[in-house]
Amino acid sequence: MNVLNRLKIRIKDTFHLILWNVRNFYNRIKDRIKGFFVSLWKNTTTYKKRVERKKQRRQIIYDYAIQFGEERFFDGVHLRYDRIRRHINEELQTLNKNNPKAQELLAVKKVLPPTKEQVKRREKAKEISRNLLQAALYLLPVLVLLGIFSFYPIINSFRLVFLTGYNGMTGEYKGLTLFGNFATVLKDPSFIIPSATTKSTALINTGLLVLLSVPLTIIISLVISVALASIKPLKGFFQTIYFLPYVTNSLAVGLVFAYMFQSTGGLVNRFLLTFGIEGGSWIGVGAPYWKAMFVLILFSIWNGLAFKIMVFLSAIQNIDKQYYQAASIDATPKFKQFTKITVPLISPSIFYILITSVIGSFKTYSSVVAIFGNEGKPPGADYHMKTIVFYIYDYFKNPDNMPLAAAASIVLFAIILALTMVQNAVGKRRVHY
Repeated sequence: MNVLNRLKIRIKDTFHLILWNVRNFYNRIKDRIKGFFVSLWKNTTTYKKRVERKKQRRQIIYDYAIQFGEERFFDGVHLRYDRIRRHINEELQTLNKNNPKAQELLAVKKVLPPTKEQVKRREKAKEISRNLLQAALYLLPVLVLLGIFSFYPIINSFRLVFLTGYNGMTGEYKGLTLFGNFATVLKDPSFIIPSATTKSTALINTGLLVLLSVPLTIIISLVISVALASIKPLKGFFQTIYFLPYVTNSLAVGLVFAYMFQSTGGLVNRFLLTFGIEGGSWIGVGAPYWKAMFVLILFSIWNGLAFKIMVFLSAIQNIDKQYYQAASIDATPKFKQFTKITVPLISPSIFYILITSVIGSFKTYSSVVAIFGNEGKPPGADYHMKTIVFYIYDYFKNPDNMPLAAAASIVLFAIILALTMVQNAVGKRRVHY
């Protein structure tokens, strides 16, 4: 038994010795590789120069301090840089800047190590730079996409608007103009003022959409949001139903609307026939302007309800219930609770929806295409339902008209910017943050 124990101990010791030798060999190889790369880094970079400059700075400080003896600036074997800096500042206050001694003192002060405040400022600056670099790296993919698909087209529009005789295939142009393209667009009878042949313009159509669809959509979505927030049974079901248009393709919804408002066999005309009312043509041959506009506004309202309901419902659910409880104790009517509690507390959301809805209505395009097709009007009509964006896209059919499209887009940009500034000015007084 003793022989077996000694054999086990011998084997164990031998194994540990082998492991120690292997570990020692590994550490030696690692140190040599590390030393090789460290020496390579020192030889190929400015490391030696930096070390030499540091020695020179210390020597300059030491030579200056030793002039006043070891007791004044030395604390044992260590130099007191704060005392040297204080002494130099006191001396500089009594000397002229052009004095050679002042120049010498400034040279010594320049090589002094930074103070604690300076180190803190540098570290703070490094941290800010590091955070900015991280933010830039995170935002780089998005900025690249925005630069290609948003910023570059905007800048290019401001370039194209001053060109005349533009060739869309080669990019060449014959001359420059300041307001010529703007004048051509503004005089176009299809853009602002209708003529005897057009009877409607892109600006009038877009203006009607904004003036009618935006307030109606906001009011309807706000009422639905309040109703959804107050009901408990089937709450999730109704929220899903009202959210469906947001995830549905607008062109598909437009095709459904076009089918519903067909003159023969349309669901709307069938419904009206049950009350003995002849619906007639809404978006087909012979449809009057007001009917076509009604269908377009109705589609815009339906298509914009989902997102607004989602925003309003989220805002209403975040209101503290204690306000309503206190109002109920005072026997405040529900309508007064809505006007005095709900509306003021969700006014930031209403203001946000108002701005985005106005901008979205001015950019209406797909709904017109979905209902009226690429012509932008009912078949055979002497008017059109084109919006400003539709009007701009019409110029894309001919690449040579790109300067005119750029001029129209800048006019649209100016209109939206002016309205947004007015809304911001009014919102500062009416919105409760």
